[in-house]
Amino acid sequence: MKLTTAAGRSQFRILIYFLPVILGSVMVACEPDSGRLGLDIIPTADTILVYTDTITDFHTMLVRSNPRKTSLSKITATEDQVFLLGSKVDTMTGISKAEIVAQLSITNKGIFGEDPYVDSLQLWLYVDDVEGDTAAEMHIKVHELLERIYYDSVYYSDYDVTGKYDPEPLIDEVIAPKAGEIYDFHITDQDYLNRIIEAARDTIFSYNSLFQEEFFGFYITTEQVAEGGAIARLPLADDIAGLQFRYLHGSVLIDTAKEADFDWYSANFHEWYAQKINIFKHDFSGTALENLIDDPDARPHIGYAQGMAGVNVKITIPDFLDFFGGDTVALNAANLIFYVLPDSVSGIPEEKYPDRLMMTALLPDGSYQNIYDYVINSNSHYFGKLTQSNERSTFLDPLYFYNFHLARHYQSVLSFTEELQDNDLVIFVNDPVSTSKLIKFWTNYSDQEGAMRLELIYTKI
Repeated sequence: MKLTTAAGRSQFRILIYFLPVILGSVMVACEPDSGRLGLDIIPTADTILVYTDTITDFHTMLVRSNPRKTSLSKITATEDQVFLLGSKVDTMTGISKAEIVAQLSITNKGIFGEDPYVDSLQLWLYVDDVEGDTAAEMHIKVHELLERIYYDSVYYSDYDVTGKYDPEPLIDEVIAPKAGEIYDFHITDQDYLNRIIEAARDTIFSYNSLFQEEFFGFYITTEQVAEGGAIARLPLADDIAGLQFRYLHGSVLIDTAKEADFDWYSANFHEWYAQKINIFKHDFSGTALENLIDDPDARPHIGYAQGMAGVNVKITIPDFLDFFGGDTVALNAANLIFYVLPDSVSGIPEEKYPDRLMMTALLPDGSYQNIYDYVINSNSHYFGKLTQSNERSTFLDPLYFYNFHLARHYQSVLSFTEELQDNDLVIFVNDPVSTSKLIKFWTNYSDQEGAMRLELIYTKI
């Protein structure tokens, strides 16, 4: 047996005491530097660095919207597609008006006999919702169209109906539209009624093409209000809406007819077989926006995206190429972000915000071009999606922002698309009939934390 001396035990205790320190030092010395691993074998000139930056030094300008498509197509048409009708006035946006041009269609063959009798003709409209003064009266006029519209054609919000309708209205009534209500308007014009009777005696109600060649549809408008006012949302393709008439089959004698002998026939505003157009009109005279719109020298702190193809925001980032000092860069991300004014400031609750805004590029020749980031990924999550911020406060309204991913667009600007350099971007409400509201957000000229900015992540090559 080997005996350990006191001195030996003392040396052993010292070794045990310092062992963790020694091992720790060795491990630290051996741990690779994750940020510099391999850099000593890469030439300094080939080092790749990733940068982040934010651009706020650009120009935002309020502009009138260019005409927006408001007609239907069989690809996008739905039964619940709404069309706006009415007029309103406010101190910010002035006069706004929405009118409708609508074609009728038949969905079943009418069998009326040789000499049918028609005694009642009605137009039915269903109001889904009302924006504005819900107690306001609306003076509605319905005129017969004198020119045919077509489903395979594209129509815009500035469609000129002048001279294309009978100036004598078929309907001239005042209502106070309420959400969820159905309104029936009696057409008493004898000439129009006689044409319905003659069409029923002929084969007009047998084929939709024949019917639409004889009856072009309606121009539905309202008298402009002097103050207040409202815009009604009409789902025209709803089964409730349309033109109906009560008739007796030609085999039934009028003198001996009972109530049970009468039938109803309907022509409606079908989503696939009847074209419909929304017409929008705006007059900013005498408003707070009048001196800001289309003024290149104005520096508005608040941007606006108005439904019904109203006021929009144009963004210009001059000398974008110079921002990188002539270096060749690859954009990892380029996000244009701006916060919506809170409800307590704007007076517009979150449920009224459009779920999505849209953006196009305005080229030097005045034409518009879809932005590549949207073309290859139209998912609203990446392009113009309304998003609630993670920021929370007990006393303040929730914060919302819109975010546009533009990396591919600006990479094109940097790389090879010469015509896109120094181009303008225009922000607008994606679906002009989705709302008549004015969405307000901070521009880059405001001193708010949520002001508009272009956030960049890029790599210098």
